[in-house]
Amino acid sequence: MKDIQDVNYLTSIGIDYANGQYTVYGQLLDFSSVAKMESGKPLQPIPVWVGQGKGETTISAVNDLYRTSQMRIFFGQIFAVVVSENALRKGLKEIDELRHRYYEMRYTPWFFGTTEPLDQVFEVTPFFNLSPLMSLLAQPQESYKQESVISPLTSREFVSDIHEPGKATLLPSLAISERHWKKDRSRHSMLEMDGVFIFQDGKYQGRLGVESIPGLRWVNPNTQRSPLIIRSSGKPQVALSLENPKIKIIPQANGNGVTYTVDVKLSGNVSEVIQPMSERLMEEKAAEQVQKEIQKTFENGLEIHSDLLQLEHALYRQQNKDWKRIYSEGGLNLTTESLQEIKVSVKLNSAGKLKAP
Repeated sequence: MKDIQDVNYLTSIGIDYANGQYTVYGQLLDFSSVAKMESGKPLQPIPVWVGQGKGETTISAVNDLYRTSQMRIFFGQIFAVVVSENALRKGLKEIDELRHRYYEMRYTPWFFGTTEPLDQVFEVTPFFNLSPLMSLLAQPQESYKQESVISPLTSREFVSDIHEPGKATLLPSLAISERHWKKDRSRHSMLEMDGVFIFQDGKYQGRLGVESIPGLRWVNPNTQRSPLIIRSSGKPQVALSLENPKIKIIPQANGNGVTYTVDVKLSGNVSEVIQPMSERLMEEKAAEQVQKEIQKTFENGLEIHSDLLQLEHALYRQQNKDWKRIYSEGGLNLTTESLQEIKVSVKLNSAGKLKAP
């Protein structure tokens, strides 16, 4: 038996690939300094240790890390797995070997991709000297509840999605931002999700930034609340907060082709009124803008041979016989004409304290 203080606890693990070698990064925390204090917040920054090991495989890279770890490393407390874009391009086999063959590792950690240096990602700390346990890396769902743009993904969900026929798996992209926050007049780095890495039928297709996928939030049933600004001549008129989309995808198989209708229903509230506008006009303009964003997202996905709206998967689920027949005759090929119609309806439940005329 080992005492708690005699074990190194990995809290995050990162995997990179370059020049024919894998590099595995491990983030260590001292849990005695993370424990709740009477004052509520620590007076000194929580120390974060980041180690790295290299090898021809991910397992040999972990073994290289063991040589200088001084004490036994425990994998059961890992809350995040971060993989570099180079490693994603190389393939998932080696990554899966590390994630699934270590019996200590669970399927519950959050799973991210990144284009940033992994050691720098693990060195980012949150506000008020709090530990990385209070950061986006460990609790991405907290900020997602306030602004739902890119849905966080667990390792279990990633494995499940990537084996689903016809499904696009969207791995959140983690970035380091220095443009939002300052500490004592100096820039303080924070983590943000700035896009998605896309796998279609298990194959890596590429990365899209958040500006290229504006409609993704409207076709994700996990979306809780997301802002929308209605503009006129480029100037903001009304700010809305739209919630809980109800999505229905209707495939129609015709011979060897399939067309799709996407039906989205949204509810929401008025957050800000800059120029007076009737509630009905707000709903119409919001529906029109959501429709355009979904169309743009679909087209941007087609450019990297990806189905971001999950149309093919809807056919697989709803009309499996047609899916099998078409797939056996050469596969499903989406084009801009495949998306026949996007229906969007918006219902505003509240216009704030004073309703617009």
